Amino acid sequence: MSEKHNSVSGKDNIECCGCGACATICPKHAISMVKDEFGHFYPEISDNKCIDCGMCIKICRFDKPECYSIKESYAAVNKNKEQLGKSSSGGMFSAIAGNAIKNDTYVCGANLSFKDNKAIVKHILINGEKDISLLQGSKYVYSVASDGFEEVLTLLKNGNRVLFSGTPCQVDAVKSLAGSKYQNDLYTIDIICHGVPSQQLFNDYLELESQKRKLSITNFVFRNKKYGWGLDGDILGNTFDGKNVSHHIEPDTSSYYHYFLEGDIYRDSCYNCPYAQKNRTGDITIGDYWGVEKYDSALMKENGGIFSVKDGVSCVFINTDKGKKLWESCADVIDSRAVEFDNVAIINTQLNKPASYSHMRQRLLTAYIDSGYKGIQKIFFTWRIKRKIKSVIKKILPNQIVAKIQNKKSK
Repeated sequence: MSEKHNSVSGKDNIECCGCGACATICPKHAISMVKDEFGHFYPEISDNKCIDCGMCIKICRFDKPECYSIKESYAAVNKNKEQLGKSSSGGMFSAIAGNAIKNDTYVCGANLSFKDNKAIVKHILINGEKDISLLQGSKYVYSVASDGFEEVLTLLKNGNRVLFSGTPCQVDAVKSLAGSKYQNDLYTIDIICHGVPSQQLFNDYLELESQKRKLSITNFVFRNKKYGWGLDGDILGNTFDGKNVSHHIEPDTSSYYHYFLEGDIYRDSCYNCPYAQKNRTGDITIGDYWGVEKYDSALMKENGGIFSVKDGVSCVFINTDKGKKLWESCADVIDSRAVEFDNVAIINTQLNKPASYSHMRQRLLTAYIDSGYKGIQKIFFTWRIKRKIKSVIKKILPNQIVAKIQNKKSK
């Protein structure tokens, strides 16, 4: 493939978030999103079809993001206890999405499903409250949004309103595709994003889990509220003899989850992310308000406030006038209190800078190329063993020292 002077073919991997906006906008369908050896999608241009029109490079927002200054910051929870219980934190997405649907607005967001023991994460459209659960919950993996883009654009062209939720790069992509013509009918929610591993990596991890646990996996819940507001989740599936089972997953017992939280398995562009900053690209930004019990302790129930660590608490940023209008329309279904952005950003470091490219990431990538996911698993098990040994030594060593001192005193 020769490099076109007026196309995305000249971009490096660190400059491509894999959103697929370039493929969506191409008038000649000359761009395909193709996986690399790690499963990350990048645009590949067909020389026979490309007319070098430049539309793909113009639509790309990665090096020229459209972001807004935050107008208001809140801590918030969904008043609907059922939705709150199914949410990862304070249930903001389900509250805002449900209200939007009641006001004749379509909702587009990431859905996690399973087929033939493999996870499929992609953006889908819903327009019924009963379907909100299809989009609820954290998915710490790349979501294919390009089909969602096409459907969103069709709805907007037909005069419909759409609420789109996704990572900041996906939100900016759909805004760029919609253009100024449809901005009044397009509402957007960006999430506070750590970074995204590939679906290929996730499925390779699941294959090992399936073999180890002898089951066909039917769901992976990254964060399950039955364990409280935290990071513990479940693998669900059917055993080979037909039983439905659930296995508790913790970050330090799951290699994929552990390295995701450590920031070691994202795509290249995540370490160069222009959206990891205070200014936001969505009309509204949502995420976890980690540390609320410490940095805004007066808001907690034990101090006379309204929030509970057990239930989870979201942070919400209102970034545009359109976002403010959307937020105010949800007043009856959300409990909220104004907070300072700086408090929210203390633990949510992605609001200040992207993840750092670590030496461990390079080790993991090399191991994956050499041995597949088993190579990553081997590194993880070695780390767990070393950590356990250190933990045992820390527990034993002080007692030994005390015993030696006592022996010396008795002599």
